[in-house]
Amino acid sequence: MLSGAVAICAMILPGISGAFILLLLGKYQYILQAVSEFRLGVLLLFAVGAVAGIISFSHLLSWLLRKHHDLTISLLMGFMVGSLNKVWPWKEVVETYTDAQGAVHPLVEQNITPGHFEAIGQTDAHLWQAVALALAGFLL
Repeated sequence: MLSGAVAICAMILPGISGAFILLLLGKYQYILQAVSEFRLGVLLLFAVGAVAGIISFSHLLSWLLRKHHDLTISLLMGFMVGSLNKVWPWKEVVETYTDAQGAVHPLVEQNITPGHFEAIGQTDAHLWQAVALALAGFLL
């Protein structure tokens, strides 16, 4: 129930993922398995926690915006700016690891420019499409 409450809070904050919070709490695999096996008890408990969390956290956030608007907006902007490093689409894999099944996964990645991305990967960076979609998002 607590993991549902905490994870759902992350869903209404910009720059934070509920799935990432579940990973940090060590409950992501547990909830994912409960969904795939349709364990109703676990899912209902998670849902009750999520509903309680969203109601209480939205009230807290509303109060913070009323009483400390500028500070709260600054905090939320910090979350968004802080997440840009993670969502930057052009990355170079610096270090990898091999899991138990033998699959290779990126361990350390470094942000690079779209031009460098094209140079090392011989793949189109889709820069103009990304710029057009970003502009469309700003206009909406």
